Amino acid sequence: MTRVNMRGVGLASAGVFVVMVWLLGGGLATPAGEAAQAEQTRWPPQFPREGATKLFENDKVIVWEQVWVSNEYMHKHVRDILVIAVKDGRVKVTTPDGQVSENDHLSTGELPSVLGYYAAGLGPHAEVAADPDNRARAFFIEFKGTEPADCKAWSLACQ
Repeated sequence: MTRVNMRGVGLASAGVFVVMVWLLGGGLATPAGEAAQAEQTRWPPQFPREGATKLFENDKVIVWEQVWVSNEYMHKHVRDILVIAVKDGRVKVTTPDGQVSENDHLSTGELPSVLGYYAAGLGPHAEVAADPDNRARAFFIEFKGTEPADCKAWSLACQ
């Protein structure tokens, strides 16, 4: 485990340090973490994938309809996205290191509902239907031109 000596550091400096750690991936680099990243540094994009249907595309956006399936698809988001839920359902999210969370993040009350705007670079993670009899459904609007400059380093989709 990497230790950091924060004695004698002001509160503001400590806050900046915490924010920097969060921005760099939520933790300090360790030899095990670096080895795991070296194994898989480039991920497929969110779309296309099983359960997703492209509904529209022009020079500004791509609109996908996603019905969550039971097969995991580890991916990373290469574009900014706006997510609009149209059918509730539990979704299980798994990270490459095996952390699993299950949530009703599509259960927002009245539908349709805007779930949020997410910047490119989200992930990597896999999402599956937690209940195959009640699959969540949402529209994803990908914004072209929002691919990060370093996208080639972590995505198979960027050339």
